[in-house]
Amino acid sequence: MKTGFRKLLKSVAVIMTIIFLGSSLRAQTYFGITPIRFELKLAAAGQKTELIYVRNNSSRPIRLKVYTENWSLTEDGTRNFMGSQPTSFSCRDWIKVNPFDFRLQPGEMKSVRFTVSVPAKTEPGGYHAGISFEQVPETPAGARLGQVAFVGKIVAAVYVLVGKVPVEGSLEDLVLATQGEVQLIKIKLNNTGRVHFRLKGEVRIMTAEGKKAANLEIPDEPVLPQSQRWVAIQLKEKLPPGKYKAEVRLEIGREELLALEKEIIIN
Repeated sequence: MKTGFRKLLKSVAVIMTIIFLGSSLRAQTYFGITPIRFELKLAAAGQKTELIYVRNNSSRPIRLKVYTENWSLTEDGTRNFMGSQPTSFSCRDWIKVNPFDFRLQPGEMKSVRFTVSVPAKTEPGGYHAGISFEQVPETPAGARLGQVAFVGKIVAAVYVLVGKVPVEGSLEDLVLATQGEVQLIKIKLNNTGRVHFRLKGEVRIMTAEGKKAANLEIPDEPVLPQSQRWVAIQLKEKLPPGKYKAEVRLEIGREELLALEKEIIIN
């Protein structure tokens, strides 16, 4: 494998697994996976196989288990990983992974294969699930009974678009919020359709005199089907008191842009 790809794998989705024994820190383990997101287009009864590369970036062997699980987003964008608990628009049961339990030596890289098989009578729409990589803690010699091992995991998101489904959504609101000394522009999205969409656009903030006060890039975030969420964007420089006009221009995968203008007053 080329050196550039190895460097990419080291830098993408690196997670630290820490094992606590009592109050002392005994071990630190790093591993990474790539890609961390798949967006697949399939027909009902269709099938596709993909690879995920995982690398042990630590100086000691590790053992990993791989499994599928459901996940959802709260309105503020927090990701909830829910195991086998049912969720709307889940494709967890369509995914089979191999291998699902293996060891990696220091610096070793391995590919994990997964296959998505869409059931024949699946209704057109956008579906999602996660493929989780979790380290299996190994109990060091001398560990006492009842001591807890805390481990981390990385989840690769899998989105499956079945058939042709229109993107349906709206830009509902914009507010200015503060967290301590930090100012945030928060925009509210409503996905009324059956497929997720991702965000691309900007927020321009102008003074009452029409001068540019700030230009913010909207982050590439997903909005899941038939859900609402707020997306927060931090201002690089704090705006002084006064009246401002915020203008949002947003792409969600439709021909037309979503737009919103709103006055902001900072006291």
